[in-house]
Amino acid sequence: MHEKHASSFHGNISKIRKLIVQTSLVPGDRLPSERELAETLSISRASVREALRALSFLGIVETRHGGGTFLCEQDRHRYIEILSEFIVTKQTKATDIIEMLRLLERMAFSEIEPTKERLDLLETVIDDDRTFRQQLIFQLKNELFIRIWSEVNRFFEGLDVGDLYTLEERKRFVETWRGMGMPK
Repeated sequence: MHEKHASSFHGNISKIRKLIVQTSLVPGDRLPSERELAETLSISRASVREALRALSFLGIVETRHGGGTFLCEQDRHRYIEILSEFIVTKQTKATDIIEMLRLLERMAFSEIEPTKERLDLLETVIDDDRTFRQQLIFQLKNELFIRIWSEVNRFFEGLDVGDLYTLEERKRFVETWRGMGMPK
């Protein structure tokens, strides 16, 4: 796909997704016709058709011959995977993925209450960056956060750049947690 075409293609899909959210459509609801979408979004009907085909392929919408296009029932976390595919593209810099993952993990660090059990668990896996980070994230009880982190981490692992944190950084993390008033 030509770069300019790919950009407008992703933009058109994004416009339709935003329209779905703005109009509060729920699974089973009918989307406006191709003509209405083209007019509302100021794009050609051919572009609308192309974007709807992509959304259909992803399982977000279903086109019924003679009946229109309808929003499909979704696994509530499937959207995260779909959005991550659109957000993280070949043009996304490795540094952006690394920074995003570090940001998510700092957020998790600030939300998890340090306990002796959690600290002991992290200390047992301190030599393995991947396991250490997973143990931290899986202490959260927020499934959506874990799913978002998992998707960003999947892209990070695809970079094949090694560890996210050095052993010294992981040790400082544990010491910081220990210093947060955790019971001895």
